[in-house]
Amino acid sequence: MPKQTSKRTRCCISNSQKAALRTQHQLKPQLTNIDLIKWFEATYNQRITPSSVSRILSPRCDYLDAIPDHRLNDKRRRTELWPELEAAVIDWLERAQSYITISQEVIREKAKQYWPIIYPDKMMPSFSNGWLRGFQYRKNIKNFKQYGEGREITLENDVEDQMILIRKALRVYAPCDIFNCDKTGLYWRMPPDRGLSTRSIPGLKKDKARISIHFCCNADASERLPLWFIGAAKKPRVFQAAGINPENLGCKWRSNRRSWMTTAIFKEWLLWFDQRMVGRQVALLCANFSSHLAAYEEVKSQLSNTLIIWLPPNSTSRYQPLDQGIIRTWKAYWKRQWLVYMMTEYDRGYDPITTMNLLQALRWSISAWNLDLKDDTIRHCFTRALSDDTYNPMPDSAILHDLTASLQKLRNTARIQDMMHLDQFLNPLEEQVHDATTDIDDVVLSQYTAVEDEVEEDDEMIEPLPIISSTRALQALHDLRLYEEQQNDANQASLHSLACQERDILRRKVLNTQQSDIRGYFR
Repeated sequence: MPKQTSKRTRCCISNSQKAALRTQHQLKPQLTNIDLIKWFEATYNQRITPSSVSRILSPRCDYLDAIPDHRLNDKRRRTELWPELEAAVIDWLERAQSYITISQEVIREKAKQYWPIIYPDKMMPSFSNGWLRGFQYRKNIKNFKQYGEGREITLENDVEDQMILIRKALRVYAPCDIFNCDKTGLYWRMPPDRGLSTRSIPGLKKDKARISIHFCCNADASERLPLWFIGAAKKPRVFQAAGINPENLGCKWRSNRRSWMTTAIFKEWLLWFDQRMVGRQVALLCANFSSHLAAYEEVKSQLSNTLIIWLPPNSTSRYQPLDQGIIRTWKAYWKRQWLVYMMTEYDRGYDPITTMNLLQALRWSISAWNLDLKDDTIRHCFTRALSDDTYNPMPDSAILHDLTASLQKLRNTARIQDMMHLDQFLNPLEEQVHDATTDIDDVVLSQYTAVEDEVEEDDEMIEPLPIISSTRALQALHDLRLYEEQQNDANQASLHSLACQERDILRRKVLNTQQSDIRGYFR
């Protein structure tokens, strides 16, 4: 009678087991595949083949390193056919569920709405019930909540109760470790003319002359983080014409079609912020905007130095330090520069609306943030926002006086027909940032549509600027140092900085000469 062989039962390996095997390999890279097989079989009392180990450790299974908890028990990987579409729909859902009722049919209709925009050259599928069930499973959507008006109108008592808890949580942090971030819009070519600000100007596209600016600083004003600018162009022509990298200005430049803070950009910012805080434990006060919440959900496991504290809904104008006067004062300094520039250009016989450019707007922004804004303003705004006192956020009286005088001078030139009031000029409605349902589709889709490398605010060609040679830079530096030395109240710190700059230029000049000689030798 022939000997019967026992059939080996095939046991599927779950995602959690695969992830554990990869973790073991990462923690103990000295282990061989044979050692890993022994560890796996001892841990799970289940056989595993060498080929399975090799496959699990290969790059094709990298997705296991960031797999959601609810998919750890899966036996196989369920991949989405249209990852960009599903990412856009879940982004919209997370933003919109606070305002409207979400149902399966609403999700299906939203997918149909987004399909031709994200995949313009592909035939639209039917989005069957099977796809809908798979989408809900992949995104861990178990039920739909409608917050209704409860999220729109928050009782004052509820807000104050939350603020009491926030103040208690902040007591364990030193002022230097309490940060706040916020953003604002800036129409950097908007004149103080109520007529021009609300109608289109020939040759100009108002929406592309808008940028968003993201601020962050700490409570004792010892740290002002570099500004993040968000524009419509990935590579604005004005930067290329000047031959500069915008990050050399001491800022970050990001882009999408609508120049808005998106989930992807805020996620990148959060990781960048946390990396800067290595060696510290800090608290970051954030407005609970939908893009912030969605970004945090994606990266919260990667934040090792930062505790995010969400401010109560619909209360950031009262409890957010940057909204208590910091951004408003920054705008006052920026717009004072804009008024001075307008009057100077009018005196030269030029139209400032056409000569103004994005590079100048960024330079003013950075100077106003790093040089003009006073430490006392930041400290007072943090104190007021996190205390029980009421506070009316207004910039310093001196800068308000300068702005009023500049507006009057501009009015006297008869160049402005319908002058804005000071408050309207400082904080026009178009520059305020909201989190409304009307903007959600635009914000979401801006992340999944192509961004042009060059999107300029007008149709005129920008004249390239000359590349400054080291010889020319040294001559300009010599003139500037001589000017400072000839003053009765010469600034010693400035002279020291000029000497350091001169030494740096000379070092680069020598280095470039040596590299040129080496290239010539090998020709």
